[in-house]
Amino acid sequence: MSEARNTISSRRPRIVVADDSTVAREGIAAIIRDLRYALCGLATDQRTMSELLQQHQPDLLLIEPFLGNRDGIFLIKELTARFPRTRILAISRQPEEIYAERALRAGASGYWMKRGTREELIRAIETVLADELYVSPGVALLAVHKVVEHRAAYPKGANLTDRELHVFGLVGAGFGTSRIAKELGISPKTVETYYEHIKLKLRYPDANALHKGARDWSELSNVSFWLLHAICPACAAMIT
Repeated sequence: MSEARNTISSRRPRIVVADDSTVAREGIAAIIRDLRYALCGLATDQRTMSELLQQHQPDLLLIEPFLGNRDGIFLIKELTARFPRTRILAISRQPEEIYAERALRAGASGYWMKRGTREELIRAIETVLADELYVSPGVALLAVHKVVEHRAAYPKGANLTDRELHVFGLVGAGFGTSRIAKELGISPKTVETYYEHIKLKLRYPDANALHKGARDWSELSNVSFWLLHAICPACAAMIT
């Protein structure tokens, strides 16, 4: 990524804007021109947007993901797969408390609400072009609450040993017994022993409950800490 960042810094970043609202599209275009970025084109529909992306291979796509009433999250996933070198900044009318985290997990590098200020949009563009993630402070605060509330849901988590916690995290990441054993350099039987210890300490009735708990823990912890660190590293450090 550092190589890509250096390449961008040596020239004007190329940007495509896709939005089916004329007011939003033209307003954002005017801001980009003021910033002296290279505006490659404006799209009002998915077909035009795809043509512009294919032709210009821009550094950044500013998109209303719910373009033409499309499912915005699936559209972001599709674009990330097709154009992996183009960063995506969602500029949406949809509420960020519902969609921001999902958009980032789908592959977007930022989420900006259309009710935000011009200065916030400029900050979002500059942040994403710097190869960092952008969300509003409000979304970061939600991440803090999720982390705190999630930890409160596992009051006995501190009772796990370092190795047990490691195993628990690998279970949450989708690793099976054999892969965990290989990863940690131990036998599958030892991994199963760790399972029993974790079930006992966290009071899971069976293996299914353990796996579900591990997935919930891993998903929320990874996404929330990752999101929180992106917007406020100092905040993340305070609660680790």
